[in-house]
Amino acid sequence: MEYTCYYCEHKTDKVHHVTLYEKDREHDELLCPECYSEWLASLKG
Repeated sequence: MEYTCYYCEHKTDKVHHVTLYEKDREHDELLCPECYSEWLASLKG
């Protein structure tokens, strides 16, 4: 099954499910492995 990455919008068959928090709401999105790595690095600071 092919998915679309929330951030870069590339098609991929491997995704990571993440919960993003914006203002007063949260939403679940799919990130490709590359964007997921960048997202994790951004959390570390």
